[in-house]
Amino acid sequence: MLKKICAFVLLVAMIVALTACTGKNNSNVSIEEVSDLAPGVPKDPAKLKIVYYGEESGRMSDFLANEVKELVKKELNAELELEYLPWSEYGTGKTDMMLASGEDFASYTDIAMISKKVAKGFYTDLTPYVDQYAPDLKNNVESLSFDAFKLEGKQYAIPVGNKPNAGEFYSILVRQDLLEEVGMKDITSLDDLEKFYELVIVKHPEMIGFAETGLQYALSYTYSDKNLMWLDTRVVSDASANDDKLWSWYESPEYKAYSDIMHRWYQKGIIPKYAPTNPNQLMADWQAGKAMWKAGNALMPIENYQSIVKAVPTAKLANYFMGRGDRPLISRGTYSTAYFVSANAKNPERYVMFFNLLQKNQELYDLFTYGVKDKDYSTDENGRVERISTDPLFDDWMLMNVNFMRFSKDVPDEFIESYKHWNDGSILKKDIGFVFNVEPVKTEAAKISAVETELINPIGSGFVSYEEHFPNALKKLKEAGIDKYMEEYQKQFTAWYAAKSK
Repeated sequence: MLKKICAFVLLVAMIVALTACTGKNNSNVSIEEVSDLAPGVPKDPAKLKIVYYGEESGRMSDFLANEVKELVKKELNAELELEYLPWSEYGTGKTDMMLASGEDFASYTDIAMISKKVAKGFYTDLTPYVDQYAPDLKNNVESLSFDAFKLEGKQYAIPVGNKPNAGEFYSILVRQDLLEEVGMKDITSLDDLEKFYELVIVKHPEMIGFAETGLQYALSYTYSDKNLMWLDTRVVSDASANDDKLWSWYESPEYKAYSDIMHRWYQKGIIPKYAPTNPNQLMADWQAGKAMWKAGNALMPIENYQSIVKAVPTAKLANYFMGRGDRPLISRGTYSTAYFVSANAKNPERYVMFFNLLQKNQELYDLFTYGVKDKDYSTDENGRVERISTDPLFDDWMLMNVNFMRFSKDVPDEFIESYKHWNDGSILKKDIGFVFNVEPVKTEAAKISAVETELINPIGSGFVSYEEHFPNALKKLKEAGIDKYMEEYQKQFTAWYAAKSK
């Protein structure tokens, strides 16, 4: 009996010892895993999905599976999945279906979209997470950029990017090499621009003039004495006027003047006849070096140069303002884009932590933008960058931050210096921080959109005559509720403007 008891006790002791060893080993694994994490990172793992638009390159797939995977594990204790959709799904289509079905993901948004999505309950309020989980991003992104994506004081999207962009699309981007070829030095007026076309088309009859379907911003200095700014496609104000006055763009004399210019261009062939049915070809022609100008911005001479010079090695690009006078450039803020997190996300704080990585420091900015040093890119002693791999990684337009940006060797020092000071003397759009709540007039807004697509857009693009087609378009706008829409817009803006001015 004693032998049986001893044997039993020995068996129990062995089991306890084995269990203790097993427990000790598990504990060691857990400690090792946690020790691989950066300080302050949550111990519970998370899965994140971010939706981008366009196509994923081969190098990007490898980059995500290796360098990014390792970084996200260490810094976030998370797994990151990127899903790519066509640009036609941005803000609509499958993106909206994913939001409506309660999927857990993040993507980028814009000011025009945010109130509509928040009204539907699609976006998470990120206010509780910004200070704790995005301290570096807050330091490297302008504070006004955060205000632009707040609704009733709540942060529904996190801005990314910090770049000079005042007067965005108020300039024209011109083929400077063609300008010089026909004996001109610059463009200062609408007459100059049309003269430029007339001279170039004689030498290069295969070319087109304008490579887009709208130029209302850049032409505004020529058809108005105001410093026009658009709050949305239908609502306009004077950015330089210290008041809350808004008016209907379509019903203004400026709209008529603009539409007349565009129609004249269409009749002259400055806007090609294929533009109404094949607008994508316009941009293809620009990139192939077959167009003379398009809307510009501060960085576009460099951004567009890289593609055009492949087709035309002697190409040069330059920005010009036509008839601007002493009107200050208008800035919408320095952000590039902003990320939302879907309402049903399990770990919104982990998404915010990822956004913080995108703008944290030079090392991570270089990684996300350019890739792995000496594998995807190299730098010289002056910090100028040279791409080794041509496969795109994270979209550099989205991440651009003047604190971290690198330029290639062929960008002149004077351009870089000019770019850094581009916003000097600019004024902020008077609606920065204002988000229109479309709910009270959502029915009218939908009807107006339909009229815009069918009747207004062809007029503004110059494809049809204002004189012949606008009376019917205006009638349809009135029937759709443009007056009620404008009244509600003015009411909300006046209340916001008064509160801001206190």
